[in-house]
Amino acid sequence: MRELIGFDMDGVILDSDRPDDTWFRDSFVRTLQDFGVEPTEENIRELYISSMRDNFVAVCERLGIDDPHILWKRRDENYIAYKLAALEREEIQLFPDTAVLFRLGERYPLGLVSNSPQAVVDMVIEHFSLQHVFKVWFGRGDTLPSLQFAKPSPQMLLEMMGRLHATRGYYVGDRPEDIVAARAAGLTPISISRDGNDGDIRSLEELPELIAQTRATVIGNE
Repeated sequence: MRELIGFDMDGVILDSDRPDDTWFRDSFVRTLQDFGVEPTEENIRELYISSMRDNFVAVCERLGIDDPHILWKRRDENYIAYKLAALEREEIQLFPDTAVLFRLGERYPLGLVSNSPQAVVDMVIEHFSLQHVFKVWFGRGDTLPSLQFAKPSPQMLLEMMGRLHATRGYYVGDRPEDIVAARAAGLTPISISRDGNDGDIRSLEELPELIAQTRATVIGNE
C-alpha cells in the first residue's frame, strides 16, 4: 500500500503566524472598515473561518451587514491581498527545517493541504519553488459555501490521497482541526508544536525518525 505524507502550510512549513505579524489582523480591520464597522477585537474574531463557516448569518446580523456572501467576498479579497503583499515583502518565510522535505520526498509522495485560499497556496508554491517538493497542493475555495470543505472536514485530505493514489500515510499539522481532519481521512496525525509546549514534534527535522518509529510499530502489529 502506498503511503504519503501531507502537510499543513501556515505554522508548519510557512512562518506566517508570528506574534509581530500584522498582515492578518490588518486585512480584517480593512474589511470591517469597508463596511463601516468598528474594528474591535470582538468584531475581528467574527471574520475567522470557524465563525463564518458555522454562524455566517448570525455574524452578519451582529455586524449589521445584509449579505454574508458580499461580506465573505470582501473578507477573502483583503485576506489574499494582504498575505500576498507580506509574502512579496519577505515578511513571510519558510521555516529553515523545511529542508528536510527534500529528503522525505525521495521516499514518499508529499502533499500540501491548507485552509488558506488556493490563490495563496499557489503563490507560496511558486514563490519558494516548492513544486519540486510537493506533488499536489490544495487550498480552500473562495466562496462561502466552500468553507464546509475546509479542515476539520477531511475532504481536501481525501482529494490529496486520491491524486497521489495513496491509501495510508501521515498528516502534519499544528492545530486541532488538522488532527481531526487527518483522523477522519484515515491518516495518522502528527502534531508539530514550534513553541515546544505540546505536540509530537517540535521541528520537521524530527519527522523522519518519528515516521520510522511509527511504521515499525504498525508493521510489528500487523
